[in-house]
Amino acid sequence: MKKIAVVLATIPQAGGSHQYAMLMMECLKEKQGIEYELLAICGNRFWCAWCRKNKVCYIEENIPDFSVIEKKFNYSFPFLAKVYNTYFTSIGKLLRKRRVDILLVTIQMYYIPNYNVKKIVPVHDLMHRYECEFPEVAANYKNREIIMKSFAIYADCIIVDSKLGKKQFVESYLNGQMKRKHIVVLPFIASEHICNSEEEYIKVPKKYVFYPAQFWQHKNHINLIKAIEILKDSMPDIHLVLVGSEKNNLKNIKRYINDNKLENNVTILGFVSNENVIYLYKHATAMIMPSYFGPTNIPPLEAMALGCPVAVANKYAMPEQVGKAGLLFNPDSPEEIAECIKKFWLDDALREKMKTLGYERIVKWGRKEFSERLQKIVNEFL
Repeated sequence: MKKIAVVLATIPQAGGSHQYAMLMMECLKEKQGIEYELLAICGNRFWCAWCRKNKVCYIEENIPDFSVIEKKFNYSFPFLAKVYNTYFTSIGKLLRKRRVDILLVTIQMYYIPNYNVKKIVPVHDLMHRYECEFPEVAANYKNREIIMKSFAIYADCIIVDSKLGKKQFVESYLNGQMKRKHIVVLPFIASEHICNSEEEYIKVPKKYVFYPAQFWQHKNHINLIKAIEILKDSMPDIHLVLVGSEKNNLKNIKRYINDNKLENNVTILGFVSNENVIYLYKHATAMIMPSYFGPTNIPPLEAMALGCPVAVANKYAMPEQVGKAGLLFNPDSPEEIAECIKKFWLDDALREKMKTLGYERIVKWGRKEFSERLQKIVNEFL
């Protein structure tokens, strides 16, 4: 039976990237022992525990942290790198010993060198090119470029989230031509661990709008908070709830809230459990997502699946992702964001309409469809 090795290195605090890795593994284990064998290469204790619980064969192995020089060597000399990585590295030896046919990676920023196996890698976004003014991607620009260029050279299959994601990769790294590179579109779905778990109460105001996002600068919390500031005088009970891991912009966000006396209108809960997130989605007036990044994102899908109306930035493929089931705004305009919030806050009929449209949109592409397409991708290389 053919064997697939899966690189697992995310942690729960990583947000969407971790949920994506979880989804991949949940789908792959459905055919374990039927169409192929799974071997998980676990980079942390979380994944070791997950594999034990789900009866997936695993090996605890530190995912190598390659230097820039090593990455450039792999990118510049793919044949020599393949020989070295296959015969002289710990993971290369492991892949040979276990007779692995496919190496599947679950996150785009963990560098995988050129091993002598078929390689399937995801590319979630190329925002270091398209939104390079943000420090969280600008500081890592060279590293991201090396990784993406190496994917273009020796990955056998690249998985993207949208047609726009495919177009961006081709334009950026294949000179606008496919060159027989296998790039497949596998749209995100709402996280199962968010949608299928029980909600758990968390103390928040009775009425609020919600934004789940790590506190990166590109998540654009400040313009969302400015929208709350605009609405405060005419709607004194307006309230925004924020959850997510602390990143490079949390101090600025807290400072803005304090300087503008918005403490009674904005609540920051930090990182919370999936069960808490479910509660926040289900009881929110709306989920507002002003992120500058794309092409698409997972939170709007989770919101629609849980009956929470959505408003999103009109960037990249986000309008296509929500369709008629979401309101759109310019993320640079606090006024437009405020107008979307106001519509949801005051119009119950609009909220009910958007909830219905959201659910109808979600059921067209769900776990079953995602799993079938992933299995098809894998089977092509087996």
